[in-house]
Formats: sequence, C-alpha cells, structure tokens
Amino acid sequence: MTAPSTIPALPTAGASSGRATAGLTFVALASLAVLAASLAASFRLGLAGDLGTALQANGARVVLGAGAGAAFALAGALRQAAGREGPLRELALLGLAAGAAGGGFALASGRVGGAAWLGFAAGSALGAALAFALVRAIDRPRRWTNLAAGLLLALFTAVAALAGTSARERQDALAPIVAWLLGDLSGATGLSAGLVLALAIGLVVAAARAGARGREAIALLAFGLGLGSGGPLAFVGALVPRAVRSLAPGAREAALLPACALAGAATVVAIDAVPRLLVGGYVLPWNVGAAMLAIPIFLGWNRARLRREAGAAPLAFEAAELLLIAAMTAVGLWLVWTLARVIQAAT
Repeated sequence: MTAPSTIPALPTAGASSGRATAGLTFVALASLAVLAASLAASFRLGLAGDLGTALQANGARVVLGAGAGAAFALAGALRQAAGREGPLRELALLGLAAGAAGGGFALASGRVGGAAWLGFAAGSALGAALAFALVRAIDRPRRWTNLAAGLLLALFTAVAALAGTSARERQDALAPIVAWLLGDLSGATGLSAGLVLALAIGLVVAAARAGARGREAIALLAFGLGLGSGGPLAFVGALVPRAVRSLAPGAREAALLPACALAGAATVVAIDAVPRLLVGGYVLPWNVGAAMLAIPIFLGWNRARLRREAGAAPLAFEAAELLLIAAMTAVGLWLVWTLARVIQAAT
C-alpha cells in the first residue's frame, strides 16, 4: 500500500474560471453603478430629487462619454492582446493633444479672424510635433526615463489646463476645437451620443467574433470613434483594460472585451462627472482629470516596465522615484482644483 501523496493540489480550471467570473461580475456591477449615479447627479446638491430633470440634463453627455470610453477601452484591449501597447506610446498620445491645444492657443493669442485660425493651425502643428519629439527622446530602457516621463506628464497636464482656461476666456470659434482636444462633452446631443454608443456596442460585438486581422481593423475603427467623439486621449483605453485583466485573471477574451468596454464607458463618464460634482456643475475638461488619474497608474506601469528592461536601481533612486510619483499626484490634484475654481469664476 503506497503512502498518500504530499504534493499540494494545483488550482483547478474551475477555480480559475470562478475568479475570472467574480472579477468580471464586480467590474460590470461597479461600472453600471457609476453610470447610474452620473445620470442621476444634479451637480448642485448631489443626487437630483427630480430624476426626469437630471436625465434630461445629463443623458446625452453620459451616453456620449460612455460611447467614447467604450471605444477607447475596446481599442486598448485589442492593442494589448496583440502586444502593441506600451506606456510611452500612450504618453505620446496625451502629448499630441496637449501640445496641439497649447501651441495653437499660444500663436492665436491676440489675433482675430483668419489670422487667428492660421496661428492656431501653425501652433497646433508645432506643439504636437514638439511634444511627440520629447516623448521619443526619452523612449529608451534607462531607469531615469521614468523621472523624465513624470516631468513630461506634468508639463502636458499644465499645458492642457492653461489651454482649457484660455479657451474659456476667449469663447470664440477656436474654443470648440480646444474643447475637443481636451475632452469636453458639453456639446453632446441625443442623436450624436446615441449614434456613438450604438457604433461602440456594434464594434464590441464584432470584435468578439472576429479573427486576428478583423480585430486589427476593429481596433483602428474603435480608436477613430473614440478620437472623434471624446478627443485624443486614448491612453485611458490602455489603463482600463489592464485594470480589468488584473481583476479577472484568466477570463476568456469573448467575456473580457465587453467588460473592458463597460469599464471604459464608466471611467470616462466618471472623469467627466466627478469634477463637475465637486465644483457645482461647472465643466472641467475631462482629459485633465484623466491625466491626474493616470499619474500614479501610468508612472507605476512604466516603472515596472523599466525594472524589467533595465534592472533594479539603487535604493535611494527607488525612493526618489516613488516620492516623485506621490508629489506629482498631489500637485496634480491641486492643479485640477485651481483650474476648476478659475473655470467657475469665468463661467
């Protein structure tokens, strides 16, 4: 008679599937709760007493944000599945948006009519090119590049905040362009918002059934849909799928894609809604809030990548890097609060 085996049992496929199911269920319920709360918010006294009025005021904006967020998250999930995403690529997208907005307003300042449009176009091109060049300059496997990435992230966020404030003060034909660059959902209409959300849902369904080549095309279409409806801040779509995958390890791709889209929808809606709720209903460009949310997540992601590629750094450097991330997060929150007060005073 043989002795009983002392080898510990390995996790079963059923246990792994159970964790994935629990994670996906949590993501779905939390996302739906965020969307419902955003629809019902009065942005003056918390949740609205008159639900009909709240839905009329918030409905189109929430639906548009949900469509843009779902498209961004779907594109990000498909990029991740294909191994085509990385932290500095996502930082470059933020830099392009902030650089275009800031450079455009810098050269359009003090001008009117055709001269303003020409200055804005030239400034946008120069600003976007400069921002992209700065990101490319630090795209190398060295530990110090995360510090440089942090400084660039702070710079891009400050430029976006200043451009958003200038757009509020100027209030001319250039202001809607800057609103798009920085993410402003205030122009949403029921028809356009519904169309964007319907297209996003259609792309999610198509992606679940498509092969590898089809998913590449769907990722581009989803990126374009998010870009056109929400503005050029696609790195939101890179952060959300990573969070969903960590909450639901081992989930099947067919179930993961709709969960990522739903979480992306809730994320963009929350980034748009929470600042308005905090400052009494005044509009804050949601790309600025997203950048603040991204500071600890993005820099932590890039830090992990650099530790794999460049190895460990001295303890003093590790401590300084973590301190920088914490300090930038605190300064970023202060910047958002200051911008919100400026917008409130100018509105």
